[in-house]
Amino acid sequence: MVDIVSWIKDLGFPIFVAVFVLVRLEPSVKSLERSITELMVVTAKSNGMGNKDIAAIVEAVSVRKGKKRNRRITDKLGGNDDH
Repeated sequence: MVDIVSWIKDLGFPIFVAVFVLVRLEPSVKSLERSITELMVVTAKSNGMGNKDIAAIVEAVSVRKGKKRNRRITDKLGGNDDH
C-alpha cells in the first residue's frame, strides 16, 4: 500500500488513473475482440465461405494474433471444406 501511495505521489494522479483503467479494461477488450472475431467467422461461414478463406480473413484482420489462434478459430468450424 505504501508503494502505491508513493507511486501516485511521484508520477501523479492522472497517470495512475490511466494505468488503472488500462489494466482493468484489457480483459474486456480481449473478450470483445474474441467475440467480434467469432461473429466474423459465423457470418463468413453463413455466406458459404470455406475454412481456408475464413482463416485468411481472420489472419488479415487480426493485428497481433498468430497462426495458432487462427487455427483454433477455424478448428471450431469443423471440417476442412473449401467452398
